Amino acid sequence: MTAVARAELHRLATIRSGWLSVLVLTLFGLLLGTVDEASWALLVGLSAFALSVVGTAQHFPHRTAVLLYLGQPRRLTVLAGQVLAYALTATAVAAVGGVMVAVGATGTYVATLVAVPAMAAFGVASAAVVRRPIWVFLGGAGWLVFVEGLLGKLRAPLPFSAFLDGTAGDRAALLVLAGWAAAALVAAGWSVGRDVTGE
Repeated sequence: MTAVARAELHRLATIRSGWLSVLVLTLFGLLLGTVDEASWALLVGLSAFALSVVGTAQHFPHRTAVLLYLGQPRRLTVLAGQVLAYALTATAVAAVGGVMVAVGATGTYVATLVAVPAMAAFGVASAAVVRRPIWVFLGGAGWLVFVEGLLGKLRAPLPFSAFLDGTAGDRAALLVLAGWAAAALVAAGWSVGRDVTGE
């Protein structure tokens, strides 16, 4: 698992779009953290999800998934390594990008750092099931706007709403988010066994 995590982190650090995305999201977090901690928390949640989805799903359209699975045939180990890598990356982005929030709203900062790994795991699992980043983003945007926004009023116990409530200090919402991440990982664990030659 740690070998896969190291490989994913190395890939993120050596591909220009990867480290540039991390840098931009961190700087944007620093900027937004000076304005409003709730907006910063939303940015952090969406960033954790997006980084995880892109990093995990890139293997399929770029056809590196075959090499990845040849290097580590135990696909659940690959999934666990990806969760670890992107949870660490997203937490680092949140921790550095939220230093201004930490000064004025310590509770929000700490709660967000607790929630970020679960959101990253949810992103990795979503990408492992769907395998196409654009499909995950389109589906996630539709889900966020129509299901969680219009139907749930951002109050229903759904993933993004639970993240936002959790960052606001609701501990039960953090458990709900962890439950969504766990359920998504179960689906991803079943899905990673699918053939990759047609991807």
